[in-house]
Amino acid sequence: MKAILCTSLLGLCTVAGSAAAATAYAPYVDMTAWPTPAIDQIGVRQGIQQFNLAFVVAGGSSSCTPSWGGVQNIGPGLSSDLLTAISGGISRYRAKGGEVAVSFGGANGTPLAQACSSVAALTGAYQTVIDSYSLAHVDFDVEGAAAADPTSIERRSQAIAQLQKNATAKGKTLHVTLTLPVMPYGLTQDGLNVVNSAIRNKVVFDSVNVMAMDYGQNTADMGAAAVQAASSLYSQLDNAYKAAGQIKTDAQLWQLVGVTPMIGVNDTQKEVFTLVNASRLASFAASNNLGLIGIWSAGRDQACPGGNSNYASPTCSGVSQSAGAFSTAFAGLTARWNTGVTKDSSYGGSSGGGTGGGTPAPNAPWSASQIYTAGNTVNYNGATYQAQWWTQGDVPGQTAVWKQLSGALQPWSAGVAYGGGSCVSYQSAKYCAQWWTQGDVPSSGGVWVKKS
Repeated sequence: MKAILCTSLLGLCTVAGSAAAATAYAPYVDMTAWPTPAIDQIGVRQGIQQFNLAFVVAGGSSSCTPSWGGVQNIGPGLSSDLLTAISGGISRYRAKGGEVAVSFGGANGTPLAQACSSVAALTGAYQTVIDSYSLAHVDFDVEGAAAADPTSIERRSQAIAQLQKNATAKGKTLHVTLTLPVMPYGLTQDGLNVVNSAIRNKVVFDSVNVMAMDYGQNTADMGAAAVQAASSLYSQLDNAYKAAGQIKTDAQLWQLVGVTPMIGVNDTQKEVFTLVNASRLASFAASNNLGLIGIWSAGRDQACPGGNSNYASPTCSGVSQSAGAFSTAFAGLTARWNTGVTKDSSYGGSSGGGTGGGTPAPNAPWSASQIYTAGNTVNYNGATYQAQWWTQGDVPGQTAVWKQLSGALQPWSAGVAYGGGSCVSYQSAKYCAQWWTQGDVPSSGGVWVKKS
């Protein structure tokens, strides 16, 4: 066994006797997706060392209460299936050597920095989340209107600086990442304003993580664009620190660079981040010792049931790939925030916290509380279905995760939401959905295709 060495300054762990792996791979996970992602299962089965858990925002447009996605408040004394699933997953993942950051902000909902009216209140809201999950790593995703709001930008920077002072007073380190929109030429002025505010308020951040996605330019080579964005950010950070009277070495500047692409089909049509692009970005990150590489998102790191797609799905990449292929492309970026996860493709997790653990019997009746993995079979409404990937709570015949093996098709229902690839019976014919739909009558065409 080789010793594990951890560097508190950077929050990284490496294996003694091996070359230092300076780049951390930390994919984002949408924790408000249904069913709640079991991060310990995803991480251990794929050998992923750390995750960014997204997103914590205000519990309401004017509420200074932190919440997961605006739907579940976080704090002492609160309980729910979602909170139990998240805390249980974090605990089991840490027990396996993994670690997490929680990401504040994102594209939807109201950022806490805008909902909280004072630095003290904002600091308290952030601290509630840090304490709830014993966090040493936090991410601040600033985009949309929030990136152009100087008042909340300054409030956020001051609150983060206070959080880091609080951690230092307790003998701890709070690692901070700023996640910002980018163009291939680098950060926009709004993004630079966020960085300059953080530097001015003496925030110490591990990296500025640029969202290398959705440029809106029909960019043909998303890999080259990501590399260009990283290089542009390097120069911008160099200039920003020099303007503040600080000089960073080449190595320090590259460590401050983070890149997160949107894997597969982006929201901007014709912009597609491929596995070839991922390999190029991974090589660039390793060669220059970038601080961070992420992806949006771990839940999309699988092929869509109907094959390639021209729209961005929240549950699949839209390109031809094996499950977890993008994470595999970044597997050589092995810096760790904890002692390290040992990959175990057979890891089953635990049933604690209502996560539905245990191995289901073949062809047993479907249960909403049971966790199913690829290959598991169930009976539902007289038909037999096989799970295509991890699932919990997805009703057979109504979502693409379940492939029907035998039995009569379920009749179409206007009140049911169907995922791409789901098939139904309507007017004695078989119809299959090409993408998500609810209420669209199969015989009207469009999303539904009649099958023989």
